[in-house]
Amino acid sequence: MKKRCLLLLIMVLAGCSPTTVEPTSTTVTEVAVVNDEVGAEQQPVEGTGTITKEAMEAAETPTKVTETVEDSAMVEPTERSAETDLDHNQMLSELLFKVTSLAEGEALLEEIEQSGDTRFVAGLVDTLRYQPFVGSGRGVGDLTSAIGATLNRLTGEELQPDWFEWVEWAGQHPELESFETYPAWKSNLYSVLIDPQFSRFVYADMKVAPDSRVEEIVWGGVRVDGIPALDNPKMVDPEDADYLVPEERIFGVSINGDTRAYPARFLDWHEMFNDVVGGEPVSLAY
Repeated sequence: MKKRCLLLLIMVLAGCSPTTVEPTSTTVTEVAVVNDEVGAEQQPVEGTGTITKEAMEAAETPTKVTETVEDSAMVEPTERSAETDLDHNQMLSELLFKVTSLAEGEALLEEIEQSGDTRFVAGLVDTLRYQPFVGSGRGVGDLTSAIGATLNRLTGEELQPDWFEWVEWAGQHPELESFETYPAWKSNLYSVLIDPQFSRFVYADMKVAPDSRVEEIVWGGVRVDGIPALDNPKMVDPEDADYLVPEERIFGVSINGDTRAYPARFLDWHEMFNDVVGGEPVSLAY
């Protein structure tokens, strides 16, 4: 079965990596045959993640979950946050999809900030990436600076309101916990804004490796199948592979006496191949 682009990301986060095996004989992938058969469709397609009014209006309001705010090691919670249950899921969704003005968004961020609840942080980092596009599409405006200020207040940092900087920071703080329904909220975010098929890979009760976190999953810039895998490529004998050079880097696989070589430069385009070698199905993510 063809693997999907987001699955590659999840595989990496889960500690899965391809193994390179040196070939002992004679077969190599012929890129000319593969490219001639599929043409431009084999080229990676940049996903735009275009946000439409219909997509925003279709955003479902997540199920309300009541959680008790816990003490944070980074920020002392205010008296109000200790006494008030917050619906993290709904508040973050409102920030992206429901507010109708900058003032309304800033007021919601002020409420989050005053709570002192660091379980909002991962969702706010995600929101920092997408709110400018959603806000512009809905006529709300750009809340980037306000979101950055709220993140700084919750974490005690002094970072710029830059999504890349905050993603790197979050990756360095595995002790940071998110609200219980964060995976479901993130699934809804990706499904509504980018591609409904992402719900197959990011979902409410998804499991990741112990050394990985759902917070570390980020969209790579393409929709599902935006980079098509190299499936069952035609093979040629090595003497016919005149497009290769002696120093060519390849991935070699040998199973049950069937030995094949897959040039790395072909996988630069496809990032994955699916094949049957020695009667066994094989997939390699690169």
